[in-house]
Amino acid sequence: MPQKDFAEFLLEHYPVTDGWDLFCAEGRPCENIISERLVNFTSRGYGVTVISDNMMGFCLSKKEMALVFIFYQRIDKDCAYCQGGSLLAAVLAKELNIPCHLYPTDYRGKEADNGHSLCFAGEPIVPKGVRSFVPRVEKVPMSYISEKW
Repeated sequence: MPQKDFAEFLLEHYPVTDGWDLFCAEGRPCENIISERLVNFTSRGYGVTVISDNMMGFCLSKKEMALVFIFYQRIDKDCAYCQGGSLLAAVLAKELNIPCHLYPTDYRGKEADNGHSLCFAGEPIVPKGVRSFVPRVEKVPMSYISEKW
């Protein structure tokens, strides 16, 4: 469980008055959870933009982001167990010299899901009879991490 709500954490360390806007990478297949939590940011005055697919790499390469947060479930001696998609974010941030921070999450995905759960905006995008493989948890080497909160 996080030390405090992430929106409260942001307000304390990255206040809206400093002009911070948030880019949130959609997290198929759990975007319903993300959508519910985005209200926490907009209600506190942050500008929020949801990005998908390769937009994270594009925005990072254009220096549209000052830092990256990825969310972890637990940490071993040399890696963090993070939500699916986190490894790509960490690799891109390190390659482009953008700090990558860890923050604890209450999300508890399985290691992976092999089924029919791939969806967007709550609607399945995998046709009947087609399976999908969705990484829910990824190991991110601590060498990619600038700071752990």
